[in-house]
Amino acid sequence: MKSHSERTGLVQSIERAFSIIEALKEHQELGIAELSAQLSLDRSTVHRLLATLRVLGYVNQNRENFKYSNSLKFFDIGHSVVRSLGLGRIAMPFMKALAEETQVGINLAVMESYSVVYIEKIESQSTIRATLPLGVYMPAYCTGLGKMLLSCMDEKEIRDVFRSSDEAASRSTPHDNIKLRRYTANTITNLDLLCEELANIRKRGYSLDDEEYISGLYCIAVPIRDYQGRTVAAMSAVLLKIIGTDIQSKAQDVLKKLIAAAGSISAALGYH
Repeated sequence: MKSHSERTGLVQSIERAFSIIEALKEHQELGIAELSAQLSLDRSTVHRLLATLRVLGYVNQNRENFKYSNSLKFFDIGHSVVRSLGLGRIAMPFMKALAEETQVGINLAVMESYSVVYIEKIESQSTIRATLPLGVYMPAYCTGLGKMLLSCMDEKEIRDVFRSSDEAASRSTPHDNIKLRRYTANTITNLDLLCEELANIRKRGYSLDDEEYISGLYCIAVPIRDYQGRTVAAMSAVLLKIIGTDIQSKAQDVLKKLIAAAGSISAALGYH
C-alpha cells in the first residue's frame, strides 16, 4: 500500500518535519520519545529531523530537560508575512491622523531576531526632530517599541537571550547572549532590572523609553494585535525632552490618543 506522501505527491521528509513543528506548536515543548509516540515515527527519524531543524535555527533544545521547542524564527517569518499583507498600509491612515492630532513623530515597528525594525514612520513637523531610518535593526531592550514587543515574551526566554553588560557570554545556551550594551546614562544594562521593567510593561500595557537609546527622546509605545490577539507590532509616539516643557503631562495626553489609534489598527486587523 502506498504511503500518504506517495498518494498525495508530498515530499515525505518535509511532511514529517512540519508534523514535528506543528506538534511543538501545540505542546510548546516535547522530547524525542514523546514526538516519536505522537507522530508514529522512529526515534532515529525524529532525532535526525530535529537535528536538522536545530542547525537551521527553527527549533531550540532546553539544556535542562533536553526537550525541544519551536524557535522565534517562526515569529520572524510571521512578521514578514504580516508586512507583506500590508500592515503598514492598514496602519498608515491611523498614524497620519494621530501625528496630525498630537504633532509628534509616530513609528510602527516589528521584532526580528530580538531587535526592532521600523517599518513605517511619520516624522514630527517640529523644526527639531529625530530621524530614525526604516528597515534598520535597532536594539529592542532600550527602545520603547522594542521593550513593548519583548514584554510579550516570557522571562525565561529573555534570560536565555540577553545578559547583563558585566556578565560573560554563556557557552551552554543556543543563543548568542545579547549583551545589554549602554547607549546613554539611562540604558538598562542589568538583566534583572530589564526583566523587572518588562514585567511592569505587561501590567500597565504600554512601555516608556526615557532617553535610554537616544538622549533627548522620550518615547511611549503600545501593542498592535491581530485577529488572534497576538501582538504583531508596536506603535510609538516620540516626544522631545526640551528644557521648560512638562514632558509628563504631554506624555499622558499623547498616551490616551496613542492607545486609541492602536486599538483602531488592531480592530482593522480583526482584533476584538
